[in-house]
Amino acid sequence: MPLLSRPRVGALLALILLLPAGAGAGAATLQEKIQNSQKKLEHIHENLGQVQAHLAAGQKTQAQLRVEISALDQRVVATQKKLAGIQQQQHSAQAQLAELRVKINALQAELSQQKGILARQLRGAYMLGGVTPLAVWLQTERPGELGRMSVFYESLARARSALIVKTQGTAQQIRKTRHEVQIHETHLAQLAQQVSAQEQTLRQQREAHAALENQLAARIAADKTKIAELQANANILNGLVSRLTVQFRHQEEVARAKAAAEARRKAAAAARRAAAISAQRAAVAQHHLAQERQAEQQAQRVQETERARQVQRAANAQKQPPTTVVRPPVIVATPAPALPATPIVGRGSYPAPVTGPVTARFGAPRVTGGLDWQGITFQAPVGTKVRAIAPGMVLYAGPLRGYGQIVIVQIAHSLLSIYGHLGATDVHVGEQVSTGRQVGSVGSGGELGNDGLYFEMRNAGHPVNPLDYIHN
Repeated sequence: MPLLSRPRVGALLALILLLPAGAGAGAATLQEKIQNSQKKLEHIHENLGQVQAHLAAGQKTQAQLRVEISALDQRVVATQKKLAGIQQQQHSAQAQLAELRVKINALQAELSQQKGILARQLRGAYMLGGVTPLAVWLQTERPGELGRMSVFYESLARARSALIVKTQGTAQQIRKTRHEVQIHETHLAQLAQQVSAQEQTLRQQREAHAALENQLAARIAADKTKIAELQANANILNGLVSRLTVQFRHQEEVARAKAAAEARRKAAAAARRAAAISAQRAAVAQHHLAQERQAEQQAQRVQETERARQVQRAANAQKQPPTTVVRPPVIVATPAPALPATPIVGRGSYPAPVTGPVTARFGAPRVTGGLDWQGITFQAPVGTKVRAIAPGMVLYAGPLRGYGQIVIVQIAHSLLSIYGHLGATDVHVGEQVSTGRQVGSVGSGGELGNDGLYFEMRNAGHPVNPLDYIHN
């Protein structure tokens, strides 16, 4: 159902304020004007309680999400510290790898040098051929050189053996260093994979929480806008009640003025007729005896005096306003908390509109938040007859956003009774209703939560406690 824009609401209020309140308009004119504006009020229908409950749930979820985001931020800080440690380990491992690679290069250079020396020794041994030290000793012509050759071959054999052992050790150290390099490289790869996985997890969690928070913020902003519109609708109802009250009061004053003028006109006509009768009787009495004429004139004067008193009493009775007892509004200093369903305990003289327990009291805060209750609610089944608490004239009967079908009855000079959340209305604007007259039937659900009747009393346009006017 589309909502009314601000210009359309302003035009509607201007239309209500321009309704004429002339002396000759009467209840029929008021009924016609209100019925013409009724169609413009059909779209002013929303449930303030449900929207406020939705807003409260969203704010609660947002608070929980903020707690989770705070915990996530702490985890992010801890993870960042851990990542910094892992990165430091990476730098240290990379430095160790660089040192190991330098060491491998030095060992490979030394191994190449050792292989060159060993190759030259083997080449020298090959050049000597298959001559053994004994053969050299038997073939030599100079036995003195035999000792030197023996020492040379022994030294050469020892050097060759030592070089072979050193070369083997260098090759083994190179293999060991390469194994260490491989281990460090594997560890670095694992650290890099761990860092990447943690960074990806944190990024996904941040994106998910940010998206959820944005959605909640948008929903809460929409709920706040809706609540502002619904509160404006409640103000529209207050303006309508005030306007109807002023207009009805003006019509009463015009009606009283017309009645007083008519009474004065009738009194003057009666006086003229009495004077004419007196003159006629006086003319006839002139033919009678003087004593009879005097007696008749005396009786006539007495009769005229009595009639004048009656006319004066009738005129005074017409000038007096209707006597209807109106209790003063009760100012609630502090809104009372919402009470469970209890029997009606009223202090007034009017009967209750329905029979049932009271589920919300005047001035109590609503469970869903927002405006306090300006009336009371009766728990009653759907279809229960709703009856007028006092005689009066129907000022409004139809839908109003946030209140369902409502009926407003003027029951005194400045006293209104409002019956809300009706399923159907059984009266029309301008109709005079009596005490106990059915004005509608109980509706279902809505802001009340359970099936029941919403009932308000207003004195001079201000909400007052209905329990000061009704009794159980």
